[in-house]
Amino acid sequence: MYETFYGFKEKPFDLHPDPDYLYMSRGHENTYTHLEYAILENKGFVVVTGEIGSGKTTLINYLLNRIAEDIHVGLINNTNILPSEFLKMICQEFELDPRTSDKAELIDILSGFLIDQFAAGQRVVLIIDEAQNLTNDTMEEIRMLSNIETEKHHLIQIILVGQPELRFKLQQRNLKQFVQRVTVQCHLKGLEKDEVKQYINHRLEIGGGNRFDIFNKATIDRIAVYSRGIPRLINVLCDSALVYGFADEHETISIPILDNVYQELKALGTFTDYNVKPSASPVSPIPTASPVTSSEMSDDRFALVEGKIEQLENKIIDLNQKLNFYSKIRNERDDIVIELFQMLKDNLDKRWQMLDQMTHVSNNIIKSKEKRAAARLKASGPTHISSLGRHKHTKA
Repeated sequence: MYETFYGFKEKPFDLHPDPDYLYMSRGHENTYTHLEYAILENKGFVVVTGEIGSGKTTLINYLLNRIAEDIHVGLINNTNILPSEFLKMICQEFELDPRTSDKAELIDILSGFLIDQFAAGQRVVLIIDEAQNLTNDTMEEIRMLSNIETEKHHLIQIILVGQPELRFKLQQRNLKQFVQRVTVQCHLKGLEKDEVKQYINHRLEIGGGNRFDIFNKATIDRIAVYSRGIPRLINVLCDSALVYGFADEHETISIPILDNVYQELKALGTFTDYNVKPSASPVSPIPTASPVTSSEMSDDRFALVEGKIEQLENKIIDLNQKLNFYSKIRNERDDIVIELFQMLKDNLDKRWQMLDQMTHVSNNIIKSKEKRAAARLKASGPTHISSLGRHKHTKA
């Protein structure tokens, strides 16, 4: 539509995860380095999280285009499935023929494939996108797959890619064994303010454009605020703004055009601006003479409430983590106190037994002495009397 007007060969802000358009921001570079290191070093479990639209899938596609030929890669996007179906999907992804739904047989099929690949000097990598939707039972099945290994090598490397909810899911106590196997973990955030301009110019260049003044600095700064640096939201804003600019034959995209686009998209639910704070005295996207409708006020209130709810959820999660931490400390302290009391009780019991034994022995000794004294007294009694009698008889 607007490509010819602005001199593009193709739409530069298309939403498809095209790796050719990937802009390596500092965050993307760091995440890619972690992924590359994990694959080269065969590090087992890897977890990559990021905001919705931050470029996770695009980064994965970029990685797949550059991955070594001796690595078999399986990519799973549908994660709202049962554990048994998940195992079957893995087999299908590696072109195995799972003619059964029996869990044990599926694991045997997959194990045989992994062993054959290892014997042939090939490696296997499984990438699971949208991993935040996995059930705990499916997560446990994935953990069990990691048990298929030799003494020194993992036979399958698993990379989980998901939204921030995946990080909270992994904090659950019943997934502790799973988390212990994660060797590399990184989080992809939005672009920094200075990177937004570079990102926009990068996509304009890849799209075949030779003009970098279509979006001026003030407009780009406003795009950074509205999008919070999320690449997908940047694309939505820029693409829609170019449509509006083309319709009115504007060669450059001004702040008023962008603000009107933002309000239109916000009304559709694409944006919630409870945490958006534009620069002072922004150009109003609505003429001052036009009254604010109750629908727009409702949208704003809904966005505000939604933001408050999210903040409360984050606080609840934080408090829950602290509660678990202090509860763990308290339980450990109670266990120590109980153990000390048990040791003290055992010690007192032993002392009481020793005292009882000593008393018993002492009583036996006393009784024995009394018996011997009585025996001696009995034995010496008659001799003493006869001697006295003799003494009296002599005096007489």
